[in-house]
Amino acid sequence: MKRILAAILLVVLVFSSVIVLSSCGAKPKLNLEVAKENLEEEGYSVSYDDDSSTLGVKETLSARESNGENEINVVVCTTVKYAKLKYEELKMQLNNSKENYKLQIKTLKYKLRAFSKDLSSSEKEAYEESIERYEENLKEMNDIVIGRSGKTVWYGTKDAIKATKG
Repeated sequence: MKRILAAILLVVLVFSSVIVLSSCGAKPKLNLEVAKENLEEEGYSVSYDDDSSTLGVKETLSARESNGENEINVVVCTTVKYAKLKYEELKMQLNNSKENYKLQIKTLKYKLRAFSKDLSSSEKEAYEESIERYEENLKEMNDIVIGRSGKTVWYGTKDAIKATKG
């Protein structure tokens, strides 16, 4: 009886994990020609290349809103293995950038506390502005989605990903 309950619990756990993990990220339209049309209709400036000369890349799509707030980049690789590697590279770059901003903020805050008496008011103001800028950049990075499906890898803002679907 215990084995049956354990097996049922395991199946439920695995099934719920699959559901949770599959619903985590936004996914763009994977037909890049359709995505291009949808993005243009939404007012994005779009660059699409279906004959990439880059080794390992079959198609690319880059789009940016005129105000620069939202953008998306999609790469269709020639192999799934290369797409997996590209995905891991992008995730690592994003995480490294986030950690760098966090360290810069921490360092500047320390300088303001520890060396406050040695700084002029304009220098203090410059440090505070830098902290605000780094915090804003860090906040914007939290809106970036990186994903992969088969041979396709993408990164961009949630709104841009949504715009690919029209």
